[in-house]
Parts: sequence; structure tokens; C-alpha cells
Amino acid sequence: MPRSALAPAVLILLLAIIVGVPVLLAPPEPSQTDDGPRLVVLTPHNEQIRYEFGRRFNRWRVEQGRSPVQFDWRTSGGTSDLRRTVMDQFRVKIRDGREDEGIGCDLFFGGGDYEHGLLARGLSTERDGASVSISLSVAAHIPEGFLEEAYGGTVIGSEPLYDKEHRWLGVALSSFGIVYNRDVHRRLGLDEPRTWSDLVDRRYAHWVALADPAHSGSIGATYNAILRHLGWDEGWRVLRRVFANARYFTSSAGKVPVDVSAGEAAAGMCIDFYGRFQAGAIGGDRIGYVDPAYSTAITADPISILRGAPNREVANEFVLWLLSIDAQQLWQRRKGSEDGPERFELRRLPIRRDVYTVERMKTWTDRTNPYDVAASFPAGMPNFYRTVAPVSHALAIDIHADLRRAWEAIGRESDPARRAAMEAEFDAMPEDLRIPWPDDAMRRDWKQMLSDPDHARHHETAAVLAQFMSHLKTILKDPELRVAKRLEWTGFFRARYRSIASR
Repeated sequence: MPRSALAPAVLILLLAIIVGVPVLLAPPEPSQTDDGPRLVVLTPHNEQIRYEFGRRFNRWRVEQGRSPVQFDWRTSGGTSDLRRTVMDQFRVKIRDGREDEGIGCDLFFGGGDYEHGLLARGLSTERDGASVSISLSVAAHIPEGFLEEAYGGTVIGSEPLYDKEHRWLGVALSSFGIVYNRDVHRRLGLDEPRTWSDLVDRRYAHWVALADPAHSGSIGATYNAILRHLGWDEGWRVLRRVFANARYFTSSAGKVPVDVSAGEAAAGMCIDFYGRFQAGAIGGDRIGYVDPAYSTAITADPISILRGAPNREVANEFVLWLLSIDAQQLWQRRKGSEDGPERFELRRLPIRRDVYTVERMKTWTDRTNPYDVAASFPAGMPNFYRTVAPVSHALAIDIHADLRRAWEAIGRESDPARRAAMEAEFDAMPEDLRIPWPDDAMRRDWKQMLSDPDHARHHETAAVLAQFMSHLKTILKDPELRVAKRLEWTGFFRARYRSIASR
């Protein structure tokens, strides 16, 4: 093998070993049984979800006259970290033409639809002189009519509930919001937050807890929802100021509500069930959680069967059971209620529409029907998820001290004209990250144009956004170009932050 081809292969192998071994060779967690079929499940879900669903599934299995399942839960980092581990392990298998052997894992349970979509899309390789894509997840075996009964539709708002080819199926719903500590807010003289822009207030400086979207799929989805609702320019304007107020960027999204409840932070962005669960665990009214009205997305939280699953039949059974009415209500039932959780109230939103009835919701912890409040994005609004991590790092995470000093310098400036000039420089974007609006009218009114399918410039506006995202995707797909551009963007932002701070 030529040296130029050997080096990448060795690098991939080493990376797969370094990243994958802690997860795939980790000792199994205690399970409900030491015999019976075994399911190896990669998941970012917390111990509470793993315990309640493992226990309930095994109870159902026994009722069906079958032996309980030995669950081998594998957890390490957030959804993005786990997904990268899976892809690295499969990359080695694909190189040797052994992808159908699998990686010794049956299921990928939890995380956003985007991450599961990447697994379904898979990896490209050369076979017989042609480029082929190999999916890393496989289609679930679905009985006729099952999906129609379970979902009652294909989307919530404009977001899919399951993959058209059944390579991932949503089993819960996720929204994204703000968890906050009322005691800390009173000390800081702050009102309780109600929307993302509230976290821009300078009194939040060093008091906002945030997660790193490069590691956490849920926080990546949160930032993506802000960009899609506010628009690219306004979304990054708000996020940049919130980032400047950040205390840290953790690799674990679950740390955010814990630190907020401990008073280590006043507020933080998180997925809904992290916030609601922490509020319930603390009790009283010290911890609050809010979904910003009309500014969050509601998306599917899926499960996927991995290629080469060692116990595919039982894995498929678990997937279908998760969509049963009994399993769906476990996401919301109160502890102590009939067929409720044994130890933990999970406070997740079920994905089945037909469980949202007045009678069933009497035993729930949260009586919210997401299908009543889900809003659609305008036709032509791009999904910015893939850009979130690299731009967040270049703009804020990798140069957080510079960002913070610039934001503090703007706050100290008393002259309105000078302050406006500093903010304009603060909000500047490099050319690659500027939408090429053809004129001021579209730059100003693009939301109206995009939201109205009958507007004379609707299609033109959608085309501009599509061209912009196509350009960014080209950059991010090329490893060398992606690294070079990220360094270039980081240099652009650092220079401007330091210029502002030095005035």
C-alpha cells in the first residue's frame, strides 16, 4: 500500500481504538437479568431512562411468556460523540469489507434525528470501481399499518417523526428551552427568562451554563432551532451575546441543569426533559424551565437498529414495544400511578398522538400536547445543524476569553456612536458566513418573502438560502478545507474581538 494511502488508514484505526474502546469495551451496567437474550445499546440517555425502560420491557417480555433481556447499556459523552464512535468503528470494518459483521452493538437509542440521519446515510467507499454508500443502520421490520396507528401522521410541524425507509423511528419528542434558578435570579435582580434573547442581559455575565455542540447533539439542536426561528444573522447575533455571558461550554449537556440547580449558574440552555427532570428532582419552586414561545423546535428522539446487530430480532421487538401505548405513557406517568415508573419520573413527551387524551394525561407529570403548539418552518428555510458546531467554536468556544473581553468593553462604552460601531464590528462575519443577499430589500424583508409562498420573490429568497448552505456544506464536507476555513474564521473573529477590547 502506498505511504500516502497507509497514513490515513492508520490514523482512522488509531482514532477508532482511542474513541471507541471506552464505549464498546466498557463493562456492562448491572442489568435486570444475567441470562436470556442480550441487547447492547449505545445511548446518551441518563440512568433513569435506562432503568425504567429496561425494567418495563422485561416485565412485558415475562408477561408474553419469554425470558427477560440482559441490557448492556453503553454510554460515553453526548449523542454526537457516540455517533462518531459508531462511524469510526464501521469505517474500519468497511475498509476491510466486513461491515455486515457489525460492531457488536444492537441499537443506538436516543439523540436527535439529525445524528440518526447521519447513521442512516452512512459512509461512502469504493467498490468495484464505483462509489457506494453503506448505511450504518438498517430498516426495522414494521407490521402493516403499524406506523399509521403509532404516529397518526408523518411530521410534527415540519419535522419528520420517522425515516421514510424506517432506518430510524422516533420514540419520543424533544423541545429545547431554558432551565433557571429562581434564587440566583433574585440575587442578580433578573426577571425569570422567557425567551432566548433574555439571556443577552449583561447581568448574566459568567452565569449562563452552556454545552458544546461538538459533543452534545441536543445542544446543537437547540442552537439550530434558534437560528431557524430567528434567521441566520439575528440568530448568531443573539447566540454570540449569550456565548459571551457563558460560564463554560461543557461536553455533557446533562451537567447544565445540575449546575443551575446547585446555584453554580443562573440559567442554561438544555433539552426539555433535562430541565423538567431537574426541576422535579429538586422540588419546590427553586428551579424553573421554559420553552421559549414560538422560538423552539419540537423534533423526534429516535432509535436505530445498527447494521450487523448481534440480536436483531430482539432489537426490533424492543423498537416496536417502545411505540406501544403502555411504553409511550411511561415517558410521562407520575411515580405511584398505575403502571407508572418504579423509581424515576422521566418527564419526556411521548411521540404517539393518540396518548394525548384528557383521561390518560390525568396521571402525567406534564400536561402539554406538543402537537397543539408545534409550528412549521417556512418552505425553503434551511437546516443549519451541520454548521452549528464549527461556527460556534470559531466564533466563541475556541476564543471565549477574547469574546468575553470584547463584550465587556462594549458594555463599558458610554458614547452611543462609538458603542454602535463596536457592536457592528462585534457582529461581523467572514465572507463565507455571510448570506449573499442580492439587495437591501431582500436583506431586510427575507422572512416575509420566505414565509409567503405567493410572494413574488419567495422562490428567489429560498434559492439564495439554498446556495448559501450549499457553499457551506461543500466546505464542511472536505476535511482539509474544513480545518483551513475554521482556522481562518477563528482568526477573523479573534482579530475583531481584540480590536474592540483594546479601545
